[in-house]
Amino acid sequence: MSSPATFNRKAIGRLWNLADLPVEWPGYRILLKGDLDKDLAIDEEELDAIDWIVFSEAVGDFQLQEGIAPQDSKLGPDTLKRLRESYGLAVSPPDVLKTVGDLIFKTAKCPVSEPQGPPAVGHTQEEKVVCNLWNNYGKAIHEQALAYDIPIEATLAVFYVESKKAYDPATGLLIIRYEPHVFLRKSGREIPFDRRGQNEEWRNFERAYAVDQEAALLSCSYGLPQLMGFNWKVTKHTNVREMVLAFQGSCVEQISGFFGFVEKNNLIKHIENEDWRAFTRAYNGPGNVDDYSGKIIRALKVINNLKQDGVEFKV
Repeated sequence: MSSPATFNRKAIGRLWNLADLPVEWPGYRILLKGDLDKDLAIDEEELDAIDWIVFSEAVGDFQLQEGIAPQDSKLGPDTLKRLRESYGLAVSPPDVLKTVGDLIFKTAKCPVSEPQGPPAVGHTQEEKVVCNLWNNYGKAIHEQALAYDIPIEATLAVFYVESKKAYDPATGLLIIRYEPHVFLRKSGREIPFDRRGQNEEWRNFERAYAVDQEAALLSCSYGLPQLMGFNWKVTKHTNVREMVLAFQGSCVEQISGFFGFVEKNNLIKHIENEDWRAFTRAYNGPGNVDDYSGKIIRALKVINNLKQDGVEFKV
């Protein structure tokens, strides 16, 4: 059974984030010290800046004050509900995160797919990113890698180079990137766009969607694999709209998109041959082969170092 500090560290960005907590509550102020970029969300890179033991004590104090049982110092759904009620906030965060035209993006039903056993632990920043990928999505990665006979390590390396996470911890929305050259090709139109983070990427998408809905959906990459919308046919979904909403709903759907792309584009042979330049041309395009393939090789070295230190990427 996980300790309160471990539970709360893993819960942030999944069960709740800073924006879901009362600003008057002492635990909020403890978390705020770790919000180094001041975006009112705790990213994976900021987790170590928080004293999770002290935060858990604040949760325990609230549970004691309110007579909540068990008093386990874990900020789970029941304690969160009582916490919000006691400070006059809505009982729970809204289910709908964002609407874009007729699209409704809801809170993910399956934001993580955690493997059994103790969490993987890294020491360098690169190792921590790999371990977070495994700790958050390892179960689905393991199951699908076995089904497709694709090395887990290759999958982790690609996700490391791509988005590193399935959802934006600040909003709960899946990670996206708008590609203006694709939108121009699909719609014949250009729109202003910005590259200053996920909020801007979603604004890019909204502007594009207002001009041409189908082209906008086709012109973004989505989730852990950053699968382009125009590749929706590698998934089980009947159209790009269905795929995007499924990716919002489940990290397992996102991971399935990666394996579907690899299988249907016959990239397994490149993975088996460790021909990362050929893999890159097919997966990421011909534009940045040296850079992208070099990043995959680097990620694989980080993964190998973790394995030599005893980390096991298996369920």
